[in-house]
Amino acid sequence: MIYILVVGLAIWMFGCGYSGYHKRFGLFVIVLLTGMGLNTLWMMFGLDARPLSPPAITAHAAALMYAISAVGLGFLLGRIVRGFRDSRVTADD
Repeated sequence: MIYILVVGLAIWMFGCGYSGYHKRFGLFVIVLLTGMGLNTLWMMFGLDARPLSPPAITAHAAALMYAISAVGLGFLLGRIVRGFRDSRVTADD
């Protein structure tokens, strides 16, 4: 089960990074809310935890920080790639 959760986290973080790379912050909100919702469902049904218990709130905060980090990294990488593409020397220059 742990492998499924790790793969799910990786896919979710890739979605956050993708939205940051392409500067689609509306998509980021959708990916964020979907991931947080699935995280809540997993904690409620898989772990039998209350969604507003202190450990669950800590897990939500950690997931939020992962998402913010992924979208920030994607945004930064997108800016770097676009900067390189804009500074490219062509035969017309």
